[in-house]
Amino acid sequence: TAGADGAIAGESPQTVAHGADGATVEALPVEGHHFVQWSDGMLTATRTDLNVTGDLAVTAEFAVNTYTLTYTAGAGGALAGVSPQTVSHGGNGLAVTAFAEDWHHFVQWSDGVLTATRTDLNVTADLAVMAEFAMNTHTLNYTAGAGGAILGAAAQTVPYGSGGTAVEAVPEE
Repeated sequence: TAGADGAIAGESPQTVAHGADGATVEALPVEGHHFVQWSDGMLTATRTDLNVTGDLAVTAEFAVNTYTLTYTAGAGGALAGVSPQTVSHGGNGLAVTAFAEDWHHFVQWSDGVLTATRTDLNVTADLAVMAEFAMNTHTLNYTAGAGGAILGAAAQTVPYGSGGTAVEAVPEE
């Protein structure tokens, strides 16, 4: 027989002559579950009982699949929340939030999720993602007033804590 969350393929019950072999049966789990063992300890889902010399009643045992959700933080950030998490098939993970360190900002998760806080729902597979961060940048704009010009890059984007390239204010002749 099949326990909860599964079925049997093949003939059951079977009537077998003393010393004869039974027909093959297979334990089939429902979606999101897996075969564990038969109640007599046999670990293969498919079984053919050979040289039968007595009555046999066994039950196929099944269990729900579990998945691991692993969250990591890339350079420039940290995480708040549980990682790794173990979630049953179809279940929901717990919220995890990516926090940027000073002078950085959150960009995205490695699977393209754009929100810093995420809760993975209806989990049906393992997941391993990394929060991606980038250093903050600043824009430097130089303009010349009347009667002058700027030599060099008048608009510059520089990482936090870095300097721009040299510019020179030159008067008109």
